[in-house]
Amino acid sequence: MLSWLLPSWTQPEPALPSPSAQILDDPLQHDVLTRLRSLIVVGGAGSWPPRATYRETWPVALRSYDSVYRAMEPSFPVPESSLDNAYNRKIIDSFRERMRSQLETHVDMEQVRKAFEGAESCPQGVWLGLFLCVSFLRHSYRWGVSPIVGEAQSEQSLDFPVELELPWRYLQRHFGTTSPGGCMTSLMYSNLRGDDRLEYSVTVGLPEVHRSTEYWNTKLISEMEVQALPVYHLFAQSIAHLDAGDASAARAALKSANETLRAALKFFFSTMSEAHLSHEVWMAYVQGYQGWTLGGVDGISGGQSVLFRTLDSFLGIRPFPVPEKESLHLPTAQRDWLNYLREYDIRAVVKARVEGEEGEALTAELDALVKQLRVWRMGHMHRMVGYESVHRPERKTMTAGISVVDSPSEDQMIQYLKRELGTRLAQTV
Repeated sequence: MLSWLLPSWTQPEPALPSPSAQILDDPLQHDVLTRLRSLIVVGGAGSWPPRATYRETWPVALRSYDSVYRAMEPSFPVPESSLDNAYNRKIIDSFRERMRSQLETHVDMEQVRKAFEGAESCPQGVWLGLFLCVSFLRHSYRWGVSPIVGEAQSEQSLDFPVELELPWRYLQRHFGTTSPGGCMTSLMYSNLRGDDRLEYSVTVGLPEVHRSTEYWNTKLISEMEVQALPVYHLFAQSIAHLDAGDASAARAALKSANETLRAALKFFFSTMSEAHLSHEVWMAYVQGYQGWTLGGVDGISGGQSVLFRTLDSFLGIRPFPVPEKESLHLPTAQRDWLNYLREYDIRAVVKARVEGEEGEALTAELDALVKQLRVWRMGHMHRMVGYESVHRPERKTMTAGISVVDSPSEDQMIQYLKRELGTRLAQTV
């Protein structure tokens, strides 16, 4: 009878399963869903984007790599760059010498070898964390200082310490990548912790605008995958429904995919702004170290993100990447997913199999996806100018994803990039 004195209480709504769980639990059975589940389980340690685990979960012998990076982390970035090549050479050589000393002191190579030989039984999150750590060590050793400088860009070759070479061979074999440098998975996806912090940083000791720009650069790339995962699921479902002869269900999946993709692309443009990503800081302290250039190998770029590779693959936007080039930076599970979409070629399937109003409705949804991708590419080309055109006199003109651009000025480099992006825009039909 005192119930009127008590606040009203209702049973809380049960939490919805995560998008990853929804895919893993989807009762639909089809090869495309098998590839997508593999992307999550094998490529992401049970979730997408990948969820790495860190030092305390690693084999004891491999934790020394974390110790070495922590020791070197504060001395990699400098507040101001020098234009003196001789001075920069001393800075680079000193950084590398100190890292070699740290590695020789803390890393027991025989124990490292044994740990990696037995690591196949380790959870995938452990592998992702090690991939992250060794990638950061290799990229910081490659450049020696951040912002990167022309003295390092001019190097034609570089011998890496055996302590960084041995684990890299195991990591390459495990993930199926061939680049001597990191990739989107190792430098970006795996670096965002479950508590929304970066595990490793290249801006330690610098002002908040540097730390914030670094965080938002990684957050943007990772959150795009979070928001895009339901799109991947809907793409896979549309293929499964088509093969089951249910054109109506396939159209409904594509319609939902259009709506979900629209929100993800809106997030991209709302985040890629000065409020989150400082133009001055991004070019110098965030983009630079992700490059590589040695041996003609490029670094990482947004074009390697799974979202935009998935859109191109699903929609049949040609030409597709050369397999040897794609394997540089995309792990096997990602390539398997993308290659299935390319080989299936849903637009060709719809044209060949579905006639009448149902075929027209499916084609309309696919065309709407192409239109969204075109609009994004036009907008990205415009936004990119402000970030890539920042004058950095200490370095040669370069984008991380296509290495050094043979241009004497930022303006000419921007024109080069516009031509490259314009070509891809013209192909997006």
